[in-house]
Amino acid sequence: MAQPSEHGRIIAAAAKAALAPIGCVRKGQSRTWRADHRYWVIDVEFQPSGWQKGSYLNISVAWLWNVTHGYDFAYRAGSFIPFETAEQFTPPIRELAAIAATEVLKVREQFGSFSDILDYIKADNRRAPWPGFNAAIVCGLAGDIVSARQYFHEVEAWDTDKSPWRARAKIDAIKLEALLDRPERFRDAVAECIARRRQLMGLPPDPHCFDELDSKATP
Repeated sequence: MAQPSEHGRIIAAAAKAALAPIGCVRKGQSRTWRADHRYWVIDVEFQPSGWQKGSYLNISVAWLWNVTHGYDFAYRAGSFIPFETAEQFTPPIRELAAIAATEVLKVREQFGSFSDILDYIKADNRRAPWPGFNAAIVCGLAGDIVSARQYFHEVEAWDTDKSPWRARAKIDAIKLEALLDRPERFRDAVAECIARRRQLMGLPPDPHCFDELDSKATP
């Protein structure tokens, strides 16, 4: 097994110091740290450059009921930190790790309840058509059957000839839409999607992932 580079060890130490205390867990020996929120996750990546040693910082969020899609939104925080020497690199990478921790806390606050997630997804039109799939799920979980059915019908109308990912999501949408009139079964089916995505992402099983779902969420 290859030994981590000097700048890789510095990044790992800085990330651990900043992110482990707020509940983030390192993904293997990679540069990615993850905050697991049961039915959604925040990923923090100290991304390498293809041109020089150093690190960018990327923050990504994924709703885990979407088995076929990657991240639902992502952004870059801070500036690239180049590596020249350990002495030069250590202070700014610690600052970058602190920025990462701040961003994780901001995202957690932004999506502090299921109602917050519901409102965000229903207003999210930046990455069509995926927000429609997400909106169908959250509306169904919130009991807004009319809106959920409308969103599912939009997904079922997707052209999937050139996209196996959309084809898989379309199959899921058809199955889930048929369960909207049975709320408990619908929630169980969404939980099954989440279990599949958690497995794909190397996360442990969480059969009670909706225990903390905000029962007061309204459409």
